[in-house]
Amino acid sequence: MITRTFISIAALATTVLAFVAAGTAAPPPVTISASAPVVAYGGSVTLSGKVGDHAAGQTVTVLAEPSGSSSFSTLGSVTTTAGGNWSDTVKPTIETAYDASWMNQTSQAVTVKVRPMITLTLVKLASGTFSTKVTAARSFAGKFVLVQRLSSTGATTMKKVTLDASSSGTFTVRLHHGRSRLRVVMPTSQTEPGYITGMSNVLTVNR
Repeated sequence: MITRTFISIAALATTVLAFVAAGTAAPPPVTISASAPVVAYGGSVTLSGKVGDHAAGQTVTVLAEPSGSSSFSTLGSVTTTAGGNWSDTVKPTIETAYDASWMNQTSQAVTVKVRPMITLTLVKLASGTFSTKVTAARSFAGKFVLVQRLSSTGATTMKKVTLDASSSGTFTVRLHHGRSRLRVVMPTSQTEPGYITGMSNVLTVNR
C-alpha cells in the first residue's frame, strides 16, 4: 500500500512539473508574421518578427518555399533594429510559405496566399462588349471566368467566358437601361494549384 501510494505521488509530481514546464516554456528564438494572409498577384507583403536576444544588429535570413517547390530557399538577409525587431518586404508570385533563420534557429512558417490579378474593361457600350485579362506567374489558357452583375440582393452570374492563349477574353452582355455594376470572378477550381479565387475590379456602366 505504501509503495503504491509513493508511486502515485511521484507520478502526480511528474505530471505537475511537466505542466508547469509547458506553461512557462521560453518563446521561440526567432518569430515571423505576415502583414496580410492574402495578396493579389503583383502586390507586396511585409514580413516581420523578433529575435530572442532582443538585440539590434543581428542578421536574420528570410527563406521561401513557393507552391510546387519541395524545400525552402534563401531570399536574402535583413538586420534587426532596436528590440531585436526585423522586417522585410516580399512579392509572392504564387502561394508561398516563409520562415526566418537566426543563430541556427528557425521560426515557424507563415503562408501567404495569392489571387491572380484580373482586370475588366469596357470595350464598346452600345454592344455591351467587354474584355477581361487574368495575370499571374503562369498561363490560364483554356480556363474560364464568370461574369457577374452586382445588385443590392447579391451577385448574379450572367456568362461563363473561356480564356484564350493570352489568358484574356472578350465577351458581350445585355445591359439594362440605367446603371449596371459588373465584375469577373475566377473560381478556385480554375486558379489551382498555387492560387485562390480571383476577382476583378467592379465596373460601373451607365446606359
